[in-house]
Amino acid sequence: MSSRRGSSSLSAFFSEGIYTIGLTGGIGAGKSYVARMLQERHIPVYATDQRAKALYDEDEELRESMIRLCGKEIYSTEGHLDRAYLASLIFADRALLEEVNKLVHPAVRRDFCRWRSELVESGLRLCALESALLLGAGLDEYVDLVVAVVAEESVRLTRAMLRDGASEESVRARIQHQMAEEELIDRADYILYNDDAHPLAPQIDRLLAALPL
Repeated sequence: MSSRRGSSSLSAFFSEGIYTIGLTGGIGAGKSYVARMLQERHIPVYATDQRAKALYDEDEELRESMIRLCGKEIYSTEGHLDRAYLASLIFADRALLEEVNKLVHPAVRRDFCRWRSELVESGLRLCALESALLLGAGLDEYVDLVVAVVAEESVRLTRAMLRDGASEESVRARIQHQMAEEELIDRADYILYNDDAHPLAPQIDRLLAALPL
Protein backbone atom coordinates (compact mmCIF):
# COMPACT_ATOMS: atom_id res chain seq x y z
CA MET A 1 0.00 0.00 0.00
CA SER A 2 1.25 3.50 -0.74
CA SER A 3 -0.14 6.98 -0.19
CA ARG A 4 -0.45 9.28 -3.18
CA ARG A 5 -1.26 12.48 -1.29
CA GLY A 6 0.37 11.88 2.05
CA SER A 7 -1.16 11.31 5.47
CA SER A 8 -3.33 14.42 5.15
CA SER A 9 -5.67 12.43 2.91
CA LEU A 10 -6.56 10.34 5.97
CA SER A 11 -7.36 13.26 8.25
CA ALA A 12 -10.69 14.43 6.82
CA PHE A 13 -13.95 12.99 8.15
CA PHE A 14 -16.91 13.01 5.84
CA SER A 15 -19.60 15.53 6.74
CA GLU A 16 -22.27 12.82 6.59
CA GLY A 17 -20.79 11.32 9.74
CA ILE A 18 -19.34 8.18 8.16
CA TYR A 19 -15.93 7.70 6.56
CA THR A 20 -16.25 6.40 3.02
CA ILE A 21 -13.56 4.50 1.13
CA GLY A 22 -13.87 4.67 -2.65
CA LEU A 23 -12.60 1.43 -4.16
CA THR A 24 -11.75 1.25 -7.85
CA GLY A 25 -9.55 -0.59 -10.34
CA GLY A 26 -9.47 -1.87 -13.89
CA ILE A 27 -10.65 -5.22 -15.19
CA GLY A 28 -8.77 -8.11 -13.60
CA ALA A 29 -7.06 -5.96 -10.97
CA GLY A 30 -9.00 -7.56 -8.12
CA LYS A 31 -11.29 -4.72 -7.01
CA SER A 32 -14.19 -7.05 -6.19
CA TYR A 33 -11.86 -9.38 -4.30
CA VAL A 34 -10.70 -6.47 -2.14
CA ALA A 35 -14.36 -5.55 -1.58
CA ARG A 36 -15.01 -9.05 -0.24
CA MET A 37 -12.01 -8.74 2.07
CA LEU A 38 -13.43 -5.50 3.44
CA GLN A 39 -16.78 -7.19 4.01
CA GLU A 40 -15.00 -9.98 5.87
CA ARG A 41 -13.72 -7.22 8.16
CA HIS A 42 -17.35 -6.16 8.76
CA ILE A 43 -17.18 -3.08 6.52
CA PRO A 44 -20.34 -2.57 4.42
CA VAL A 45 -19.56 -2.23 0.71
CA TYR A 46 -21.87 -0.66 -1.89
CA ALA A 47 -21.28 -2.53 -5.17
CA THR A 48 -22.31 -0.13 -7.92
CA ASP A 49 -22.36 -2.70 -10.75
CA GLN A 50 -24.81 -4.95 -8.90
CA ARG A 51 -27.00 -2.10 -7.71
CA ALA A 52 -27.10 -0.45 -11.15
CA LYS A 53 -28.51 -3.65 -12.64
CA ALA A 54 -31.21 -3.77 -9.97
CA LEU A 55 -32.06 -0.09 -10.25
CA TYR A 56 -33.20 -0.46 -13.86
CA ASP A 57 -36.16 -2.35 -12.41
CA GLU A 58 -36.47 -0.78 -8.95
CA ASP A 59 -35.99 2.96 -9.53
CA GLU A 60 -39.17 4.42 -10.99
CA GLU A 61 -37.48 7.62 -12.18
CA LEU A 62 -34.83 5.63 -14.02
CA ARG A 63 -37.42 3.30 -15.50
CA GLU A 64 -39.49 6.17 -16.90
CA SER A 65 -36.40 7.85 -18.30
CA MET A 66 -35.27 4.63 -19.99
CA ILE A 67 -38.68 4.21 -21.62
CA ARG A 68 -38.57 7.78 -22.93
CA LEU A 69 -35.07 7.21 -24.31
CA CYS A 70 -35.41 3.69 -25.74
CA GLY A 71 -39.14 3.02 -26.05
CA LYS A 72 -41.50 0.97 -23.90
CA GLU A 73 -40.25 -2.28 -25.45
CA ILE A 74 -37.06 -1.87 -23.40
CA TYR A 75 -39.04 -3.50 -20.54
CA SER A 76 -40.78 -6.86 -20.56
CA THR A 77 -44.47 -7.25 -19.78
CA GLU A 78 -43.37 -8.31 -16.27
CA GLY A 79 -41.61 -4.98 -15.84
CA HIS A 80 -38.02 -6.19 -16.11
CA LEU A 81 -35.37 -4.53 -18.27
CA ASP A 82 -34.72 -6.43 -21.49
CA ARG A 83 -30.95 -6.46 -21.15
CA ALA A 84 -30.34 -8.27 -24.42
CA TYR A 85 -32.37 -5.70 -26.30
CA LEU A 86 -30.62 -2.82 -24.56
CA ALA A 87 -27.24 -4.37 -25.36
CA SER A 88 -28.19 -4.63 -29.03
CA LEU A 89 -29.12 -0.94 -29.07
CA ILE A 90 -26.03 0.45 -27.39
CA PHE A 91 -23.64 -1.91 -29.22
CA ALA A 92 -24.36 -0.06 -32.45
CA ASP A 93 -24.78 3.41 -30.96
CA ARG A 94 -22.05 4.84 -28.76
CA ALA A 95 -24.02 8.07 -28.29
CA LEU A 96 -26.96 6.08 -26.93
CA LEU A 97 -24.67 4.35 -24.45
CA GLU A 98 -23.56 7.74 -23.16
CA GLU A 99 -27.20 8.81 -22.79
CA VAL A 100 -28.01 5.66 -20.85
CA ASN A 101 -25.05 6.29 -18.55
CA LYS A 102 -26.32 9.82 -17.93
CA LEU A 103 -29.52 8.27 -16.61
CA VAL A 104 -27.98 5.42 -14.63
CA HIS A 105 -25.26 7.35 -12.84
CA PRO A 106 -27.63 9.76 -11.03
CA ALA A 107 -29.83 6.80 -10.02
CA VAL A 108 -26.80 5.05 -8.53
CA ARG A 109 -25.80 8.20 -6.66
CA ARG A 110 -29.32 8.55 -5.22
CA ASP A 111 -29.37 4.92 -4.17
CA PHE A 112 -25.91 5.11 -2.62
CA CYS A 113 -26.82 8.17 -0.56
CA ARG A 114 -29.95 6.41 0.72
CA TRP A 115 -27.91 3.29 1.59
CA ARG A 116 -25.25 5.31 3.38
CA SER A 117 -27.81 7.33 5.33
CA GLU A 118 -29.19 4.07 6.68
CA LEU A 119 -25.70 3.10 7.83
CA VAL A 120 -25.29 6.44 9.60
CA GLU A 121 -28.63 5.97 11.36
CA SER A 122 -27.46 2.56 12.56
CA GLY A 123 -24.33 4.12 14.07
CA LEU A 124 -21.69 2.82 11.67
CA ARG A 125 -18.64 4.99 11.02
CA LEU A 126 -17.00 3.29 8.04
CA CYS A 127 -18.20 2.02 4.67
CA ALA A 128 -16.90 1.56 1.13
CA LEU A 129 -18.12 2.33 -2.37
CA GLU A 130 -16.90 -0.07 -5.07
CA SER A 131 -16.97 1.16 -8.66
CA ALA A 132 -14.86 0.69 -11.77
CA LEU A 133 -16.14 4.14 -12.83
CA LEU A 134 -15.49 5.84 -9.50
CA LEU A 135 -13.32 8.53 -11.11
CA GLY A 136 -15.30 8.76 -14.33
CA ALA A 137 -18.87 8.99 -13.06
CA GLY A 138 -18.41 11.65 -10.39
CA LEU A 139 -18.63 9.13 -7.56
CA ASP A 140 -15.29 10.22 -6.12
CA GLU A 141 -17.11 13.32 -4.83
CA TYR A 142 -18.96 11.03 -2.42
CA VAL A 143 -15.91 9.45 -0.80
CA ASP A 144 -13.13 10.51 1.56
CA LEU A 145 -10.39 8.30 0.21
CA VAL A 146 -9.86 6.89 -3.29
CA VAL A 147 -8.19 3.47 -3.16
CA ALA A 148 -7.07 1.95 -6.45
CA VAL A 149 -6.34 -1.76 -6.85
CA VAL A 150 -3.65 -2.31 -9.48
CA ALA A 151 -1.71 -5.15 -11.09
CA GLU A 152 0.45 -5.71 -14.13
CA GLU A 153 -1.52 -5.86 -17.37
CA SER A 154 -0.38 -9.42 -18.09
CA VAL A 155 -1.74 -10.51 -14.71
CA ARG A 156 -5.03 -8.69 -15.30
CA LEU A 157 -5.38 -10.28 -18.74
CA THR A 158 -4.89 -13.78 -17.39
CA ARG A 159 -7.34 -13.26 -14.53
CA ALA A 160 -10.07 -11.78 -16.71
CA MET A 161 -9.69 -14.45 -19.39
CA LEU A 162 -9.97 -17.25 -16.81
CA ARG A 163 -12.82 -15.59 -14.93
CA ASP A 164 -14.96 -14.68 -17.93
CA GLY A 165 -13.91 -17.35 -20.41
CA ALA A 166 -13.02 -14.48 -22.74
CA SER A 167 -10.39 -14.18 -25.44
CA GLU A 168 -7.29 -12.07 -24.96
CA GLU A 169 -8.47 -9.77 -27.74
CA SER A 170 -11.82 -9.08 -26.08
CA VAL A 171 -10.22 -8.42 -22.69
CA ARG A 172 -7.68 -6.05 -24.23
CA ALA A 173 -10.54 -4.20 -25.92
CA ARG A 174 -12.27 -3.76 -22.55
CA ILE A 175 -9.05 -2.50 -20.99
CA GLN A 176 -8.72 0.07 -23.77
CA HIS A 177 -12.15 1.48 -22.89
CA GLN A 178 -11.21 1.94 -19.23
CA MET A 179 -9.16 4.67 -17.61
CA ALA A 180 -5.44 4.09 -18.14
CA GLU A 181 -3.84 2.60 -15.05
CA GLU A 182 -1.24 5.39 -15.00
CA GLU A 183 -4.02 7.97 -14.63
CA LEU A 184 -5.78 5.81 -12.06
CA ILE A 185 -2.64 5.64 -9.94
CA ASP A 186 -2.04 9.37 -10.30
CA ARG A 187 -5.55 10.29 -9.16
CA ALA A 188 -5.88 7.78 -6.31
CA ASP A 189 -5.03 8.52 -2.69
CA TYR A 190 -3.87 5.01 -1.93
CA ILE A 191 -2.71 2.10 -4.04
CA LEU A 192 -3.20 -1.58 -3.25
CA TYR A 193 -0.89 -3.82 -5.28
CA ASN A 194 -2.59 -7.12 -6.02
CA ASP A 195 0.12 -9.50 -7.17
CA ASP A 196 2.21 -12.37 -5.85
CA ALA A 197 4.86 -10.00 -4.51
CA HIS A 198 2.41 -7.92 -2.44
CA PRO A 199 -0.05 -9.89 -0.23
CA LEU A 200 -3.31 -7.97 0.01
CA ALA A 201 -4.36 -8.70 3.57
CA PRO A 202 -1.47 -6.81 5.26
CA GLN A 203 -1.97 -3.85 2.91
CA ILE A 204 -5.66 -3.64 3.73
CA ASP A 205 -5.06 -3.98 7.46
CA ARG A 206 -2.46 -1.18 7.39
CA LEU A 207 -4.86 1.06 5.50
CA LEU A 208 -7.72 0.44 7.93
CA ALA A 209 -5.44 0.98 10.92
CA ALA A 210 -4.47 4.42 9.57
CA LEU A 211 -8.03 5.70 9.12
CA PRO A 212 -9.19 8.45 11.52
CA LEU A 213 -11.84 6.38 13.26
